[in-house]
Amino acid sequence: MAADKRSVTHACHSPGRQGGFIITIELILITSILIIGSLVGLAAIRDALFKHYMTQQSRELVVEDANGRALGEVFDVDEHDAPRILYFDRSQPPVVSRALIGIRDDRFSSREPLYYATANCSGDPCLKSASDEATDSRDIAGDVNAGSVSYLHALQGGSVYAIGPGEPAALPGFLYRGTPQQCPFSGRDVQSRWISQKVIAGTPCETFTLEEQQNPPADTSCLLSTGVLDLCTPPPGTVAQNDILTNYLGPVDALVDATLGTVNALPTCSLLGVCVPEVEVGTLYCPVGTQLQEDGDLVTALVRSLFDQLRATTDLGLIEPLLQEVTNLLPGTLECSAEGGFQLAESVPSAENSSDNALEGLAAPFQLRSPGSAGNVWFRTSPDGEGR
Repeated sequence: MAADKRSVTHACHSPGRQGGFIITIELILITSILIIGSLVGLAAIRDALFKHYMTQQSRELVVEDANGRALGEVFDVDEHDAPRILYFDRSQPPVVSRALIGIRDDRFSSREPLYYATANCSGDPCLKSASDEATDSRDIAGDVNAGSVSYLHALQGGSVYAIGPGEPAALPGFLYRGTPQQCPFSGRDVQSRWISQKVIAGTPCETFTLEEQQNPPADTSCLLSTGVLDLCTPPPGTVAQNDILTNYLGPVDALVDATLGTVNALPTCSLLGVCVPEVEVGTLYCPVGTQLQEDGDLVTALVRSLFDQLRATTDLGLIEPLLQEVTNLLPGTLECSAEGGFQLAESVPSAENSSDNALEGLAAPFQLRSPGSAGNVWFRTSPDGEGR
């Protein structure tokens, strides 16, 4: 009997035979509460997400064309309540630029106009650089300082986009973008512009020329070099035109030498020893947003202005009126213009067919996608039900 008792006790304490889990009523209750609570919570989260999604859908405004093709979600509306969408230009990877396009039944529209050297908005289109408010600050009503200016394009650091005329058979308004290439015509040659933002019957092509006051004179206070560095202070709000002057230094130096030779050959110089000293070209400045106007009289205008600065800063005595008489014969004016801000525009290709314009395949009339009205269309209702 004692041996059996020892055997049983040893078996009870044997590690190999211990184990198991005691399921109690409390454990079953806690587990049931956790599982059921989790299911209820997930269902509540699902319902909340569904209601949020449906609320978003009920507020969405999507523009569709006559063929039911979705153009995009309405980003905002312009001053005429025309819906505008964001167009994502992915034709120049990896850069993706955005353009705001107004949707109307008669044409597409944009803030930026396109400029042409013809009177009927045909030929090569050009547009202004981003935020070029210093050169064309008139809005569609003709008010000054209202601006055909796009800060959206400037902040993106990419191309400037504008709507211009398209093919005769298509809806007026093709999408164009600026290129690094310079416009083939100057600002003085502009005769018309396509300003799609206007609300008028017919095509929005209007006669347009750059006004004379948009070509301010160049600042020549630093044109005469004194040979001392940093002695001449640039006028505020201006940019040096050294890159342009460098291209004309050869002809300018030749004309300066010829002018000096003509004046110093007079008896005043040989008999009295009053001669015109050697001069050196410094630089000149144009207002920010403009550049020096290059034309056929730029060299002569530079030389005349150079000697005008010399006469204003140096006492030439008896030879001064002779120098003035000679230099007054040199034609030309030094003006700054905005034509350097004109870029050649190109058509933005369609994502489906690179030979078509991005807006070429769209057909009017356009409409905003509504929640639905009949048939098997799903009505979008507010989360709490309509009418409460």
